[in-house]
Amino acid sequence: MKITGIVITYNEERNIRECLESIKWLEEIVIVDSHSTDSTPQIAKHYTDKIFTIDITNVTQKRIFSLEKAANEWILFLDADERVTPELKDEILVLKNKQEEDITGYYINRKNFYLGKWIKHCGLCPDYHLRLFKKDYGAVTDRVVHEAVNVEGQTSRLKNHIYHYSYPDLNILLEKINYYSTLEAEEHFHHGKKISKTGAFTHGISAFLRVYISRMGFLDGIYGLYVSFTDACVNFLTQLKLLKLQNKI
Repeated sequence: MKITGIVITYNEERNIRECLESIKWLEEIVIVDSHSTDSTPQIAKHYTDKIFTIDITNVTQKRIFSLEKAANEWILFLDADERVTPELKDEILVLKNKQEEDITGYYINRKNFYLGKWIKHCGLCPDYHLRLFKKDYGAVTDRVVHEAVNVEGQTSRLKNHIYHYSYPDLNILLEKINYYSTLEAEEHFHHGKKISKTGAFTHGISAFLRVYISRMGFLDGIYGLYVSFTDACVNFLTQLKLLKLQNKI
């Protein structure tokens, strides 16, 4: 069982070293970079010579491109703001020697950290994603944002975790709110979704209540409030940007 670790990057100098440190034990690492203007490629060169700079903007297409460059049968997808824990590393190393032949993919739970705090509710715990899979059995979902992997065959779950540091500080939080709301608005526009001006507000309020009440974000204290408000902001801005694309504002 030989594994290629794949990381998609753009201006990730604050994250990439720790990310790659956590997977340097893999047989191969592939980096797909979108013309980073910081030191991301230079840092990555200390861990792999398989660094590809491409003009593709669609994340799904980046994933598909990266799979074509992977030499090994198994793939581990990791984002630059994620880390494989030592416990997960040990679990995968054991798996490499005792891998079940009928399993084509493994779901891995993410521990999500928001401004340094592990979020235990808000619909973010547990947070399983299919990240380790056989390349020939996997397919990337065709989405502009929050793409995933589907596999043919049986899947299983690993016991240990990936650490996910998605919002380490306020500046990055604001950048990601703007980034994800833009992508989601474009995806909704592409699929012909309609929205009213009133609906933009009700969507935002509904998003907040869903995370804070239905998904028990209040149990995370002030951080649960922050996460709920962030989700509401993304949702509200998505609808506003969709209205803009539809020439309604």
